[in-house]
Amino acid sequence: MENTNNINYWKKIKSIKNNQDLVFIHTPKCGGTYASNIFEKLNIKNKGHNLARKGNGITFTIIRNPIERFESLLNYRLNESCPRDDWSKSLYYVYKDTSISLNEIVNKMTDTEIVSFTPYKSLCYWSINIDIFITIDKLEEFLSFFGYDVNLEEFEKMNVSKKLRGKFNKITKNRIYHLYLYDMMLYTKVITE
Repeated sequence: MENTNNINYWKKIKSIKNNQDLVFIHTPKCGGTYASNIFEKLNIKNKGHNLARKGNGITFTIIRNPIERFESLLNYRLNESCPRDDWSKSLYYVYKDTSISLNEIVNKMTDTEIVSFTPYKSLCYWSINIDIFITIDKLEEFLSFFGYDVNLEEFEKMNVSKKLRGKFNKITKNRIYHLYLYDMMLYTKVITE
């Protein structure tokens, strides 16, 4: 079902930006790899993991619930063969010991470690110069509004994190919620408008 608020806002942006081309900014762990394949087929510009710049066209990004996003990041990273440079050296051992749950790992991380992953960063960081925010469930509606005819079922989901370490419990969710409070506010604004 179409959201009238979204449609009206998108019309306004199209008008303000004089129907410029769409330019996608890939906010990590929000379905961007999957979406990038779609955009490639549709010849939509993709700036990857680079901030939007003024005058880039109609900039847009896909965002998701910050708690689910961080859970996905950790699950994804823990399925890699070795830790990246931004992973706490004191927690390298968790890569080998798959019996250690996500909640235990997050409990051992400092707040600074939690908010310091790259190119992950906060949703607010990726929001700089963005004209339109959508969630992945609005992608087809968004593309249709801008004149693209696409069947999303033709595209395979990519970079989906395997949940081998479990899911966050209430305590962990609460901690992530507070650490990413501004992201939660942005996400809530996007899904309620």
